[in-house]
Amino acid sequence: MKKVANRYAEALFEFACEENKVNDWQNQIGLIKQALAQDEKTQMFFASKRISSEDKKALLDQVFKSSIDTYIMNFIFLLVDKSRISQFDLIARKFHRLCNSYKGIKEGFVYSIRELSDEEIKQIETSVSKKLDTNVELTNRISKDLISGIRVVVEDVVIDGSMKYKLDNLRSELLKGSR
Repeated sequence: MKKVANRYAEALFEFACEENKVNDWQNQIGLIKQALAQDEKTQMFFASKRISSEDKKALLDQVFKSSIDTYIMNFIFLLVDKSRISQFDLIARKFHRLCNSYKGIKEGFVYSIRELSDEEIKQIETSVSKKLDTNVELTNRISKDLISGIRVVVEDVVIDGSMKYKLDNLRSELLKGSR
């Protein structure tokens, strides 16, 4: 299934490049992804075999007609017709990664003890972008073993400002001094 999702994402990305609409389509795909993942009832509606493709497409058309490019809408309709709409989350994530790579944005994770606000993530992205001299987009992941602070991982670069890291360093230094 992942291979199929990758093929759809790659085809959509190539078309976005041809049409010079990478930014617009990335935003629109994100909007659709968010709407489809919103609640369990929506997911059940699109997964149901009892509901016709035409009914599913009519709902999508009603919800997105004014805010989504015609090509994107046709792409979503294709996924419905081919019974691939359940793969949309995978397709959207791969498409997002392709767009970011195209725009020179590196993706990474910020690990924290609690969920960070969008504003906090943006501040961390700005700081890390300056430090790494590249644009960075971070996804928040919860890690209960940090005690406090954050750890940022972008590709092979780790910036660790967690209390666990500081305690481990202190322990290591104390052990060196006792030898």
